[in-house]
Amino acid sequence: MSSDPSPRAVLAAAAAAQAAISFVNFGLPSIGPELRDEYGMSLAELGAALTAGLLGTGVALIAAGIAVDRFGTPASTLVGTLIAAAGLAVAAAASSTGLLFGALVVFGVGSAVVPIAGAGALFRAYPAASRAWALGVRQMAVPLGGTVAAVAMPLLQRAGGVEVALAVGAGAVGVTGVVFALLPEERRPRGARPSGAFRRIWRAPGMRRLLVVAGFYIVVLQAVLSYTVPAVRASGLSSFVASATYFAVNVTAMVARIVWGKVADRQQGTRRSRTLVEVGLMAAVGALLFTVALHFDALAVVPAAVVFGFGALGWNALVYVSAGERADPELAGRSVAVAATVIFLLSAIATPPLGALAAHAGWDVFWATTALLAVTGSLIAITLPHVLRD
Repeated sequence: MSSDPSPRAVLAAAAAAQAAISFVNFGLPSIGPELRDEYGMSLAELGAALTAGLLGTGVALIAAGIAVDRFGTPASTLVGTLIAAAGLAVAAAASSTGLLFGALVVFGVGSAVVPIAGAGALFRAYPAASRAWALGVRQMAVPLGGTVAAVAMPLLQRAGGVEVALAVGAGAVGVTGVVFALLPEERRPRGARPSGAFRRIWRAPGMRRLLVVAGFYIVVLQAVLSYTVPAVRASGLSSFVASATYFAVNVTAMVARIVWGKVADRQQGTRRSRTLVEVGLMAAVGALLFTVALHFDALAVVPAAVVFGFGALGWNALVYVSAGERADPELAGRSVAVAATVIFLLSAIATPPLGALAAHAGWDVFWATTALLAVTGSLIAITLPHVLRD
């Protein structure tokens, strides 16, 4: 039997697979205006297309968690990777908005196994005192993929259209997913399958309030990722400034997820809830700064976007680690799957209405609304009870 892989190897493989998925999910917004022109989409339709992969992942996460528990990480990851890559291949050849949307949903369904398998592996590999940092590094791969895509996607689109960009994404997802699948699986204690798992997760201390906090924060996150580029372009700034702003936001998210993870690990991991409050307050301040900055030039927009992104994009790992620690140890993986399901589904559901809000009320109202949502989430986070399980 293969020996357990090192924690660093687990982290590297999980992060690489996550980055490849994010290259597509969070890279497509960087060519959002071009997609909209090519397919004749409204802002709401663009939001739906940009989050189709997240929708597919959201509906498949619970099943992915069960599959990982039953069949193990390697087999589940390999099958999911093949489905995801096939979906992207079809998307690359799509000639209509409907086919593009459907193929990206299939991609999302297949890729759902990667965040669940990766989070479960990291929970087993790292203790509580460094777990939020490890999850933060893995979540850093999300904006890392977006950062690479912010540069690469526009270049690929100009070179060969959306088809080339999606084909490159399919190759990246396939290669990194297979590498992760080939990593020796960690030995886990065998025992009876937990009964009433999801009922116990739902009733865990503070779990429902944590999911409500995540719900408010994910709407803000999707607003930043999906509509930063259109908002900057609508303010009269160039496509270069819009791309630079999006790039800066993704780089900020990479740094933020590690920094907030380290902060949440202080005092032996007892600072989770307080850190969630601080993240929301910073996002609210950043949203207001960004709203004002859009009436000025790039010298104001980019720094404001950095402040906004540091709060709005830095909280995911905190929610996942907090969800995993609130449930019984044998349910940590499924608890993360429940939290991820809420996050991914709301990502897909909320983004089209956000586009409609921007179209009908204007960008000032749009970004002010995100500030209100962030503040509301932080106020709820104040009430979260402290729970820590190793």
